[in-house]
Amino acid sequence: METQKPDNLPDSGDLSAYRENWTSRDGKTVILRSITSADKGIEKELIDGLSIQSSRYRFFHVIKQATEEMVNQFCDIDYKNEVAIIAEYNSNDRKRNVGVVRLFIDPGLQTGEFAILVADNFQNSGLGTKFMETLIKIGREKGLKSIYGTVLAENHGMLTLMKEFGFNIGSNSDGEVRISLQL
Repeated sequence: METQKPDNLPDSGDLSAYRENWTSRDGKTVILRSITSADKGIEKELIDGLSIQSSRYRFFHVIKQATEEMVNQFCDIDYKNEVAIIAEYNSNDRKRNVGVVRLFIDPGLQTGEFAILVADNFQNSGLGTKFMETLIKIGREKGLKSIYGTVLAENHGMLTLMKEFGFNIGSNSDGEVRISLQL
């Protein structure tokens, strides 16, 4: 991912300046960029607009309406310990968040847990693949040795994507699968 970093950023790995234009398989131009507190409205719209299946796959239960606390937590990011990149899509003068990838850095900066969410109407557009490429690059830039996540065993699309990237697919317990990748 090409980055634009102002000269005044600290050496702490502040990723708030990451920004890239990306084109989906069907030709839609999307801006990948760090999430900010100004994105609370479009983050809420993304979560509230998910299908039951997409909500379950991301949150492991159905969220019908995002709470203010949840949206604040998702948008007020300390980029030393967490990274969140959204996919902003502009159509008819309306800005939408059509996906987000998050990396939560574990203490000691050795590993990080990730989560991906793609809006229903952007699934199968290549955005999940782009998010994984971005996530792996950021993990390496942050000096992580591995990244991991938890996926519902029934989320075959995500498990297929993880296999394509070489993730180790762990054992299945209580319908959940642990996945990890050495960086």
